Amino acid sequence: MNQLTPTDRCPGNTGMQGCAPAADPPSIATPSYAEALVEPAGVFGSPAEVVAHPWFTAQEKRTILLSWARDELVLEQVANGILPELKPRSRIDAVVEALSRFDPRAAAEYDAAAGAIRTRKLRRAGSRLARLRARRA
Repeated sequence: MNQLTPTDRCPGNTGMQGCAPAADPPSIATPSYAEALVEPAGVFGSPAEVVAHPWFTAQEKRTILLSWARDELVLEQVANGILPELKPRSRIDAVVEALSRFDPRAAAEYDAAAGAIRTRKLRRAGSRLARLRARRA
């Protein structure tokens, strides 16, 4: 894991002029922005940890949560498509809630997409149930 410098905290800052970190640097190694972006669920225990992180800027938190929302949506979509009888351990709802603090429009879009996936799953389950009932009749 990499240590971040004050310059890393300031997008567009090409020198050391006047941009300070959001908090004092931690004494232990912290995850880099790139690590958090690539695998947010592997770096953070919950989306709330992203929100509370003292080193990442609001824009970085937004981007990390967007990445996490995409990952969770894919998980839910794949699990529902391949093995619909399983209930995936998707954290999309918690990620959407955290994301809404930084980007309400994107949060609403991910929430709608998750709802669409869940609705399709319910429709498929309903049609399977109707076929089973028809066979029994």
